[in-house]
Amino acid sequence: MILMWSSGAFGYLLDYVLWWILFLSLVVHTWCFFRFFPKDKKPRSGLMVGNALVFLSLLGAMALIGESYYRFMAVSTDSFGMSLPARRWFALHTRLNALGFRDAEWTIEKPAGVRRIAFVGDSFAYGWGVQNPEDRFTDRIQSKFNMIDGSKSRVQVMNAAKPGWGTPEQIEPIERLIRDFGVDEVVLCYVPNDIERLLPRSEEFNPIKPPEPAFFDLDRSPLLDQLYRRIVVPRRPTVRHYHDWLAEGFADEGIWREHQQQLGTIIRICKDHGATLRVVLLPFIRTSGEKFNTRALHGNLSKFFQANQVPVKDLAPILADHSPDGLVVNRLDAHPNALAHQLFAEAIWQAFYAPQRP
Repeated sequence: MILMWSSGAFGYLLDYVLWWILFLSLVVHTWCFFRFFPKDKKPRSGLMVGNALVFLSLLGAMALIGESYYRFMAVSTDSFGMSLPARRWFALHTRLNALGFRDAEWTIEKPAGVRRIAFVGDSFAYGWGVQNPEDRFTDRIQSKFNMIDGSKSRVQVMNAAKPGWGTPEQIEPIERLIRDFGVDEVVLCYVPNDIERLLPRSEEFNPIKPPEPAFFDLDRSPLLDQLYRRIVVPRRPTVRHYHDWLAEGFADEGIWREHQQQLGTIIRICKDHGATLRVVLLPFIRTSGEKFNTRALHGNLSKFFQANQVPVKDLAPILADHSPDGLVVNRLDAHPNALAHQLFAEAIWQAFYAPQRP
């Protein structure tokens, strides 16, 4: 029963045993056919059946190799984090503090003489798919502060990001960080999907819900899971039209007005508590559809924050000279990789923190 129901880090192991049984059964049947089939009586049909059995045996061997690789060896993320290699990646490469953030533990009492800067965001700031946390833009910015201040930096950069967070989920944590942890500055790491909780969804079209097949449990076969995510998922309407869905949301006056109110709540919280608020606009590296226009959308967001006296840095232009394929984690994961984080860190540093030269 343990083998049957416990998926663990390697999926349902009983399924793997069954795949082996099916493969060995096919090999045995192929051997028996060539050993006992009377080829002299039906040579044409015997040749056809024999070739088919050999082909299926070779295909089964390749499938079993792929199944073994993705079940036991592959460690890589995908955009949804649902595959077995992705779950294994998170188990191996992420360590969370007591508050559930991918960062060191923070003392409630702020050390004397230290300025705390909390970067609040979603999976982009979290470093989804970035194996070494030190490669994230938040950690790179901390390193730059350390180079200026020495081993006892006067600035503590806090990565307060969680995958799946949108603007509504960030409001209460921002207030708590300022109130309980004495955060002096909040940097809102805004991604255009932070609006998605306000957008219309239905049973037939729900981009927030990862697309899954209706009649097969992908946990049963990591190989079929990979094929599904490479071939089928990109063609699903909720994935193919995702960015157009976001663009339609921003274009809707009622939704945009409500989202402005959400962002205004964050602005007001920071102002009421005397904390500095800055904003960085993190772009999607890969987009699809016809309605999503990064430049126009980021321009409208920048105008909103500037109208509210909030410093904002649009990071989309710094990626213009780079191929998107060289900036994403992998083919199945469109999150920014270590190079993109490096570019983000440099741009944020120059915009907000670089020492002013006389």
